[in-house]
Amino acid sequence: MSAFLDELRAGWRDLIGAVLGLGLGIGAYTPLSSFFFRALEHEFRWSKGATAVSLIALPVTAAVLPFAGLLLDRFGVRRVAALSTICMSACFVWLSAMNGQLWMFYAAFISLNVLGCATGPVSYTRTISTRFRKSRGTALAFSLLGIGLTAMILPPVLAGVMARWGWRGGYQFFAAAVLIGGLLALALSRAPVQDASSPDTRAGERLAVAACKRAFWLLGAAILGLSVASLGFVSQFQSIVIEKGLAAQSAPLLLSALSASVVVSRLVIGGALDAFRPERVAATALCLAAAGMLLWMFGGPHAATALFAVLLVGLSIGAELDFLSFFCARLFGLRHYGAVYGGLAAFFYTGIAVGGIAYGVIHDRTGSYVTALAMSAALFVVSAFLFLMLGRSMPIAEGTEGVARGAGPLAT
Repeated sequence: MSAFLDELRAGWRDLIGAVLGLGLGIGAYTPLSSFFFRALEHEFRWSKGATAVSLIALPVTAAVLPFAGLLLDRFGVRRVAALSTICMSACFVWLSAMNGQLWMFYAAFISLNVLGCATGPVSYTRTISTRFRKSRGTALAFSLLGIGLTAMILPPVLAGVMARWGWRGGYQFFAAAVLIGGLLALALSRAPVQDASSPDTRAGERLAVAACKRAFWLLGAAILGLSVASLGFVSQFQSIVIEKGLAAQSAPLLLSALSASVVVSRLVIGGALDAFRPERVAATALCLAAAGMLLWMFGGPHAATALFAVLLVGLSIGAELDFLSFFCARLFGLRHYGAVYGGLAAFFYTGIAVGGIAYGVIHDRTGSYVTALAMSAALFVVSAFLFLMLGRSMPIAEGTEGVARGAGPLAT
C-alpha cells in the first residue's frame, strides 16, 4: 500500500479521471440496457427476441477492439477516447430519436458499441498502467471501481428520469452524462510520460508478435473460460435462484451481495497482484470461485449457503478485467498495449456472448441449470490452471520487471 500511496502523489489526477471515465464510459450502459429494452418492447410491441441484438454487438465489438487499440497506440488515449466519447453521445441521441423501425435500433445500438469502445478499459487502463508501476494491480483495481460505482448509483437516477420523461429522455440523459463525464475525465488525465527508467513504456510486443507467443493464447484462453463461466451465471441469475428453490425476492438481495463481492474482490485481488506471484493469485481466486459454484450446486436451498456461494463466485466476476489489464501490461509491455489489449479483450467479449447463450441453450435442452453450473465450475478450474502455466512467462524480480516486459522474453 505504501508503494501505491507514493505513486498516487504523482498520478492521482489520472486515477480520478480513469474512475470517472470508466464509470461513464460504454460500460455504464450495459447494466441498465434492460430498462430501455422493456420500455421499447412495450411502446413498439417488439418481441423479446428483437432485443437480442445486444449479443450481436458483443462479437462485433470484439472484432473492432484490436483496431481501436492500434489507434490508441498511434494517436494517444486522449484524442481517440475524446472522439469515441463524442460519437457515443451522438449514438444515444440517435437512439432517442427512433421511430420504431428495428433496423434503426440495430444500427444505432451496434454503432454505440463499436464507436464507443474506446471509452472503456482499453483506454483508461493504459493510462493507469503507465502512471503506476510498482502498484499497478492496486491502481487498476481502484480505476475499475468506477464501473461498479455507477452500476449502483445510476439505476435509481435513470428510473426517475424515465418516469418523468420516458425512454427518450433516458437516452438523452445518457448522451449528456457520458459526454460531460468523459470529457472531464480526459481533462483530468495527462498524456503519458515516456520515462527512460521504465523500459516497458518504450518497448513491448506488437499485436502480430504477441499473437505468436504461447503466453498470449494461454492468457486469452484463461480469460475466455473465466468470462463464459462467470458471466453466463450472471446472465441467468434470477432464474437460477428460483430453480434453486429460493424465494424470488431473494434474487435482488443475492445480486446485491454479488455486486458487493465484486467491489471488495477487485480491491483485494488488485493489491494481491502487486504483493504476490500474480499467476498464483489468479489461480487461487478462480479455485475459490469454483468452490463457490460447487457449493451452489450441492448446498441446500438455504439463504446463508447461497449467500456464501455467491460471495465466492463474485471473486471471479470482480477480477476478470483486473487480470486482463494487469497480465497484458506485465507480459507484453505498454508501447503497443492498446492493440494487444484489444486482441485479448476479443476473448472476453466473445466469452460473455458464449456464456449467455450456453446457459440458455443448456437449460432449454436439459430443463435445468445443473449442467451449466458444472460447466462453470470446470471452466474456473481450467482457467486457474492456464494462469499457473503463465508462471514461466512472468518476471520474478521487481527490479527486472520492466526489462522482462519490454524485451519480451516470453514462453514460445
